[in-house]
Amino acid sequence: MCGFSGIFTKQKINDAAILRSLAAIKHRGPDNTIHATFSNDFSGFSSALSDTETQEKLPLSDGIESDNWIGFNRLSIMDLSNRGMQPFYDEVTKTAFLFNGEVYNFGALKNEFLQNVEFKSKSDSEVVFQLYLKLGDDFVHHLRGMFAIVVVDYAHSRLKVWRDRFGIKPFYYYLDNHQFVFSSEIKGIFDTNFVEKIIDYQHLAYSFYLNTNFAPNTIYRDAKSLEAATQLTVDLSNFEHSKKTYWTLDYIPDLQSIDSTTFLKDVEEVVQLASMADVKQALMLSGGLDSGVLAYILGKLDKEINAITIYNEYDDAQNELKFARSNAKNSGMNLLEIEIDNEVDLQTIKTYLLAEEEPNICPEVAYFLSEKAHEKKYAVLHSALGLDELFYGYAYYYWAKMGQRLEPMLFKKMKYLLKGKKRYKYEELSAFGLVALPFVMRSTASWQSIQALFQSHGSSEWAHPIQALLKQVAQTNPSFEKFPLLKQLSYLDFYYYISSHHAMRSDVPSMRHQIEMRFPYLDHLFVQKYFNCSSLDHDLTLKNNKPFLRKAVVDILPEDVLYMPKKGFSMPTSVWLDKVEVGRDFPEVEAVFGDLGEEWMNDPSKKWWIISASLVLKNQK
Repeated sequence: MCGFSGIFTKQKINDAAILRSLAAIKHRGPDNTIHATFSNDFSGFSSALSDTETQEKLPLSDGIESDNWIGFNRLSIMDLSNRGMQPFYDEVTKTAFLFNGEVYNFGALKNEFLQNVEFKSKSDSEVVFQLYLKLGDDFVHHLRGMFAIVVVDYAHSRLKVWRDRFGIKPFYYYLDNHQFVFSSEIKGIFDTNFVEKIIDYQHLAYSFYLNTNFAPNTIYRDAKSLEAATQLTVDLSNFEHSKKTYWTLDYIPDLQSIDSTTFLKDVEEVVQLASMADVKQALMLSGGLDSGVLAYILGKLDKEINAITIYNEYDDAQNELKFARSNAKNSGMNLLEIEIDNEVDLQTIKTYLLAEEEPNICPEVAYFLSEKAHEKKYAVLHSALGLDELFYGYAYYYWAKMGQRLEPMLFKKMKYLLKGKKRYKYEELSAFGLVALPFVMRSTASWQSIQALFQSHGSSEWAHPIQALLKQVAQTNPSFEKFPLLKQLSYLDFYYYISSHHAMRSDVPSMRHQIEMRFPYLDHLFVQKYFNCSSLDHDLTLKNNKPFLRKAVVDILPEDVLYMPKKGFSMPTSVWLDKVEVGRDFPEVEAVFGDLGEEWMNDPSKKWWIISASLVLKNQK
């Protein structure tokens, strides 16, 4: 887990730009830093960001000018020595390599393809590099894990990027006819001082409705996010580029049922893969099924991994401590219990408001958990993300199933019987159909009211974010429209909610505290296998969500966990905002949005987003 940056231009620039970029994302790789350039040969340099060993080994770049720079900040997870330090370089092919993430099956790949290769490290990143050198672009089809990979082919003036299939690891870039700038975080692009920081108000509005942007969009006009499962190729001689999707989640109906023994064996395989590390690890343990299964398997594998949970005595509806203890006891794990403070100062609130690179609608749990985990010397946190999306764990799966029977009865006149949120949600659902149910249910404000908020920026001409997203999905995967409704919802959860929402809401907040967040269930082979199952909705009800999963784990989890009402980790947004006086504490709001009135201040999520957006907009320059 690390961070990298790169600058390729038509004119020579000195080393200051790449060093500013690497300094901006140094939290992603506190252990060491190297930057490099290619002229007649590949040259690596140290800086004040580098560790002592590297500073003694490599010279300072000392103002050298070049039209190409790459740099790498390392957080050591596999092979803690500097033998695993990047960028890697192959002198024969004149190829450099940058890698952020983890490829969990690197040991198997090494045995299958690279038995005759002499390695200098025990890192997964070196295995992936050697695999590329042997297989070329096809190497990506063999990788299981999370990654953003950059290969610079200096011999052919070509650069290639791959982002993992679910977009877990980030890759941001700016590209025009004169330069290509990239980084693991948006700030790494802007801190080069080669890219202007201009707000894209349409995508700012989209982020409010959807709670995040969908790739390739960000709230900045000149910063793009590479889509999940995508390869980007850039010709460095003229900066022409192309993209292609190298993997797509497809639905190939499988009518055969999968028994619990097979399911648990499959889970054990992905958990075994994702739990390899040379550092201290922990599991984010809630009181639910998903993390309970993960804990049980980790306990069975006898991994030296502890569990961390959070709780809030103020809000019993969000307090899972009792059930988390049951899961911990069932797995044999030690449980670290951390209480969320109800009373926080204004500076703490501001920290959470700006914890991510785009505005957010609530204080981020990943930021809080990662901060506490880092204090306890953990470097890896495991998340149980993925099973709700795969096995129909959200209420909208049930409502969609029921709604299919009622959809022909939906008619526009019914909206006049509804008021407030119910009315606008019904209107939007009528416009886009049940496939839009997840987005409509999660939205905190109507698109019409968001358009009104941004009317001075031409919002009347903007397409509805659901319309824009569904259009992109249809272009990416033409088979999508043929999927059954529940498979469409599941697909959208993976395509958008995981790759563009959860990835952003986990990666940046956790990396701010030097924590690598891992998602064992987000293995593409595992997801594809169970996505193909045709009967996952059998016995689906509001109380019996994830019926397949519930049945498969009935013999391994405590009874109270099996039948616990769905809660989930969350922070006490409304309590934190109770004592906030917006006019006094956040004058930026009126400066940016004017007098908003009660419509925007009477809902904690709306209020939090408005404040967060105001701070981001104020600090845009």
